[in-house]
Amino acid sequence: MTAERHDGAPVGGGRVIAFFDVDETLVAMKNPFELVRYRLRRRGDDGAAYEDFVRPLRELALSGVEPVEVSREFYRALAGVSWFELCDLGRQWYADLSERGVPFVASAVAALREHQVRGHVTVAVSGAWSASLRPITDDLGIDLVLCTEPELDQAGRLTGGVDRAMFGPAKARAVRSALERYGADPRDCHAYADDSTDEDMLRLVGYPTVVGDNRALTRIAADEGWRVLPGGTVPGTERLRV
Repeated sequence: MTAERHDGAPVGGGRVIAFFDVDETLVAMKNPFELVRYRLRRRGDDGAAYEDFVRPLRELALSGVEPVEVSREFYRALAGVSWFELCDLGRQWYADLSERGVPFVASAVAALREHQVRGHVTVAVSGAWSASLRPITDDLGIDLVLCTEPELDQAGRLTGGVDRAMFGPAKARAVRSALERYGADPRDCHAYADDSTDEDMLRLVGYPTVVGDNRALTRIAADEGWRVLPGGTVPGTERLRV
């Protein structure tokens, strides 16, 4: 769901924007999967039900399909679940995770803080859903959130469909829209991402940065002279695996 913390500058104001992918860029996890794991655990799951849920999605990802296809299967598997329940659980999940330690990617969060100090607009562009994404972006103080939007029925339940899938070319379109909205010159703007599917987004700005060690993307970074940041987590936390 699209949301923002403030109105920002009018179009033509010449703002500088820093765009951030979220999962594996700002946080070392896939946050929608962590919310599903949490939901099942709250219902008494010892891990077996989560494995049944995630196994076909892992196999699909390993088959080489695009991430958007894995995402669509993720939502099909959750058809009938209340969106309002998920959003409420998302806040509880993040509060519990915060007590243990959120696995933030140290270098990317440091970059985010630098942009905020400099007064730049910060935008999350994520394939995740807002149910578990918004607690993270609210905590980080991110200005604008552009993410995948699941399709809901009239009762607010997931239909299994997707209204907007924020992956690959869709991310690039969202970035272009934000640049136009804020009147930002792309040559002055920044983008951070961890995966080669985000290449289009990175190429739209003057200062692209790769986070982590994705082989294909770091190869592009080497060829193009882009900055690369390490993907390690903040001290005391570990990457959460799907």
